[in-house]
Amino acid sequence: GLQCREWSNPGAYPDAGLDDFDGAVCRNPNEVSTRAWCFVDHPQAVWDYCDVPDCSMEDGGGGGGGGGGGGSPRPPPPPSPPPPPPPPSPSSAPGCVDTNRYYQIDADIQDIADGMSSDRDRSHFLGGILRLAAHDFMDYDHADSRNPMGMDGCLDWASPNNAGLNSIWNDHTDLHRLWESTYSDISIPDFWIASANAVVRSTSDGALDMRHTYYWGRPKADSCEGSADRLPSAKSCQEVEETFLERMGLTWKDAVALLGGHTLGRGHTEFSGHHGTWMPNDRLATRFNKQYYEELIRRAWSPRNVGTNIEDWSSTPTGSTNPKMMLNTDICLYYDVEDGANGDCCTRTDAFRPDGSSRCPSFPNRECATIDPNSNHPRAEAAAAVRRYLGGMTVNDNQQPFYDAFSLAWFKATTNGFSDLKSVRDTC
Repeated sequence: GLQCREWSNPGAYPDAGLDDFDGAVCRNPNEVSTRAWCFVDHPQAVWDYCDVPDCSMEDGGGGGGGGGGGGSPRPPPPPSPPPPPPPPSPSSAPGCVDTNRYYQIDADIQDIADGMSSDRDRSHFLGGILRLAAHDFMDYDHADSRNPMGMDGCLDWASPNNAGLNSIWNDHTDLHRLWESTYSDISIPDFWIASANAVVRSTSDGALDMRHTYYWGRPKADSCEGSADRLPSAKSCQEVEETFLERMGLTWKDAVALLGGHTLGRGHTEFSGHHGTWMPNDRLATRFNKQYYEELIRRAWSPRNVGTNIEDWSSTPTGSTNPKMMLNTDICLYYDVEDGANGDCCTRTDAFRPDGSSRCPSFPNRECATIDPNSNHPRAEAAAAVRRYLGGMTVNDNQQPFYDAFSLAWFKATTNGFSDLKSVRDTC
């Protein structure tokens, strides 16, 4: 990638523990990031990630190599357990979600995830729950007074827009069996949201607990014909604008925050046709944090599958067994590319592989223009939100801007169209 600076100014750069790295340029001092990084000499970037091997738990750890060495950070700690619930209330009204039941759902979801044998299965399960709830609330249309839909526990399972979600919710899945055996008095939309909240809390190591944004009392809809037609396709930001801003009544800041949920899970060839993870690997795809935005602006993304109905972007060579991807609806939040892969450009023409070859083999000299957040561009607010959720333009572990924005957007999206929901209390 870019040329790293020497770590020669301890007064300006984090310097704790640097003596352990034998002068290596790529480091992660104070563990302020999830990967090795360095400061760079570039007018548009202060720092960048290093291309050093990821020493994961599965391969037994070890020192990093390549490009000056530098070890990877220790694997992230296991998710923190949910707060201990108060004693159950003597009696609860059917469908009621009190503090005890809310956190019991949380613990049960975590137990299912912990019992999975691989990070790939775990990321699919966790990301799938989040998408299950999101695909339910994204069909809301405030202009349709007759049938606004929204968070009603009803999906068009036959639609390609919902492909793969039936692997999360059907009569034989762990999530459905949990609801049926223990929580069937809770409505399905209320259960889906509580489950998604549990995923966010556990995968953020307890940092984002959205209990106080959770409300219950949604009825289950018997039918939702046409709901899938309201979901955004992965083609362009026009789809994002029509769904989130025009129909759901949200802002670009809300939309960008909700799309940050792509940090969890992966795309599947057999479902959406988009293959890969938004994160560098399956292990990191089980963590809910701001890395989605870091990946969006730090990697060299090139168009993939151009001319097909599954156009998207990738930062890995063709044929990679662990492809990294972004959808057109991700790329256009920050780059001035209206129709995704039709932009015929690469997001980082200044990025190179260790052998000196360009990370943009198709368009090595044609870089995608970024959107000026201070301009009159129709997506300037989206570009500004991407920068804000980074927590700063230098390397940092400041998750709060993203967490605050996601919590607010999630609250808006899950309560859209309702005026009589009930909050979580210690007893019902």
